[in-house]
Amino acid sequence: MRLYADILANAARNGWDYAPEAIVSGSKRHFDEMKLQLIAAGYEIVSVGARPHCPRFDTLASE
Repeated sequence: MRLYADILANAARNGWDYAPEAIVSGSKRHFDEMKLQLIAAGYEIVSVGARPHCPRFDTLASE
């Protein structure tokens, strides 16, 4: 989101003016494209607060 904010700030400095709806849809599109790039690079996207199941970690945590 910081990268998108920088893009918008640069556009504003160059005289571009976006409607709020365009900013929201552009933000979503930018985020979706970034996720695809991360997946292509081998990263796994997980939900906020998600905790992967790891039996070994559960065993260590209970000791």
